[in-house]
Amino acid sequence: MSTNLSRRNVLQLSMGAAAISLLAACGAKTEDSAANAPAAKNPVEIKVGYIADYNGAALMAVADQEGYWAKAGLSPKYLPFTNGPLAIQALGTDNIDVAYIGSGALWLPASGKAEIWAVNSVSNADRIIAQPGIKSLADLKGKKFAIPTGTSGDQLFSLALKKDGLTRADFEVLAMEPPAIVAAFASKQIDGAALWYPLIDSAKKGSPDLVELYSNEDFIDELTFPSTFVAGPGRAAKDKELATSFISVIKSSNDYRHANQDSTIALTAKFLKLKEEDMKAQAGVAKIFTTKELEELASKGTVYTWLNALQEQFKAAEKIKEVVDPKTFFNSELYVSTSKA
Repeated sequence: MSTNLSRRNVLQLSMGAAAISLLAACGAKTEDSAANAPAAKNPVEIKVGYIADYNGAALMAVADQEGYWAKAGLSPKYLPFTNGPLAIQALGTDNIDVAYIGSGALWLPASGKAEIWAVNSVSNADRIIAQPGIKSLADLKGKKFAIPTGTSGDQLFSLALKKDGLTRADFEVLAMEPPAIVAAFASKQIDGAALWYPLIDSAKKGSPDLVELYSNEDFIDELTFPSTFVAGPGRAAKDKELATSFISVIKSSNDYRHANQDSTIALTAKFLKLKEEDMKAQAGVAKIFTTKELEELASKGTVYTWLNALQEQFKAAEKIKEVVDPKTFFNSELYVSTSKA
């Protein structure tokens, strides 16, 4: 009997030892697998310049809300700018990695100062405005007219002058920053200006009966005014992963905006700490496209046509010396081939 018990004990001990060995082996394998598994990448910081209006900030607000930055492995740091030329200047000093700009600043990419990574929308936000009682641009001859140099407002002014057979010499042209133009117009220190929404809404608070003489829509057959996201020249070639990651965020945010305008307006208002009604008004002055539509516009060369027409305008205004191949500052293949986040 004692012999049978000993055999049973030996068998139990052997089975227990085997089980412990098996568990230990499994544990060791799990630990080894965890040790050998690739470590999760820390998100890469990307410094993003934006303009504090619906067109310039909507996609940033959406990307934050929907987690597109995290999906693309990026962590944004936002820096606001009042206009495109200042943002591109910051690109040149490496203070930002990528920036939103309006069409008026696209002469800088055409000059080799930046490259386009993505098209945002087509703007109809710019206006030529005048004090109450002014009925035409000719009525402003000899009077003070303010422009934000190198912007889409400046560009619209050139088109309006050509249409009315006038030159800049016919006016007392003042180069001013957009916020300064708003203040000067509201206090009636200037008679006319080239400006854009939402800044015009601010100008209306001091001059509610101001006159809108021209808008982008008046020249839609001559020129299209796309807003874009740009980086420093050659940046995509140096850091393609950053470029494709950013483009993927923009594409996803763009489709969300197109499908959810009301919530995008609310998100942008929260992002900018502004009123929703202001955002709603601003949303009405831009034509937006689905990402698929933008890909088709890029692949078919339509965006290049826009950029060539803009360059012709920039050349006439003596902002650039010659028209260059738009492929030198916009790689449509990079945009089209990048998947959404």
